[in-house]
Amino acid sequence: MINISLRQLEYFVAAAQHGGAARAAHALSVSQPSISKAIADLESLWNEVLFVRRHARGLDLTAAGRLRQREAQALLEKARALEGPRREEEAGLLRVGCLTTLAPRYLPEILVRMRAKHPQVEIEVHEADTEALVQQLERGALDTALLYDLGLARAVRLEAVTSFVPYALLPAGHALAARSSLALSTLAQEPFILINLPHSREYFLSLFRQAGVAPRIAHETPSIEMVRSLVANGLGVSLLTTRPVRDWSYDGKRVACRRLRGPLTAQSVVMATPGQQGHENPRSALFARIAKAAFAQQRDDMTTPGAASR
Repeated sequence: MINISLRQLEYFVAAAQHGGAARAAHALSVSQPSISKAIADLESLWNEVLFVRRHARGLDLTAAGRLRQREAQALLEKARALEGPRREEEAGLLRVGCLTTLAPRYLPEILVRMRAKHPQVEIEVHEADTEALVQQLERGALDTALLYDLGLARAVRLEAVTSFVPYALLPAGHALAARSSLALSTLAQEPFILINLPHSREYFLSLFRQAGVAPRIAHETPSIEMVRSLVANGLGVSLLTTRPVRDWSYDGKRVACRRLRGPLTAQSVVMATPGQQGHENPRSALFARIAKAAFAQQRDDMTTPGAASR
């Protein structure tokens, strides 16, 4: 049996907040002996002195009392939350997938925002390539996924979150880095580092095909950070869509990001959810709303003066 009641904790916290049993009793519309007895019972139960009694000056918390007050306050707040009806969409499990190139750059901030706004939502994170994420959504293994819209939507629904335009990635000291923009035909003459993820690979190669040229592929890798490091070390140039905040590679070398010339279709970032009726998780909508706000904030931050030098 639990030998402590929420009422006792409520009286104790009130005495601590109001600095005395009489003032606490007045605030709670109860008798002063009720407050005093609750404090005495807790001190006996915990074998701790919670207050220093000062004649005519009320009560001052001891060090032990301050610690117990914090613990009691937290417990009372949780108890108050239990008094009201629980909104189903704000509590429970949400299985979130994220494209491996997007996850390190954007997902942590979204998770922090979700925890602050909806602390009762438990999030299970899965990273994968686009094809794997779509397959998991189709069979109900994921509730939602953050990815690029590469035309793979089969039995899934897509909700636009933001969009990015692909850019050229070069070693900081490369001669082409002196230009403000580059044509794909120019990049095709350089050794090319290709990101080798299912469908992402085809997307970047399609940009060259649309320009009527073919890249000279020197290396392929499924890692965006490996792409950036290979480029930073002068082993080639590349194209990417996801852009980290700082133009540095993992091994501490500079890279240069340059705009591409010509008509380029912006790459849409979407929240994908299962399309099958009855498979909707109500918490997916909460996650999508938080993701949109996070991307909007980051977009605003990147357009502020000095953002490019970060």
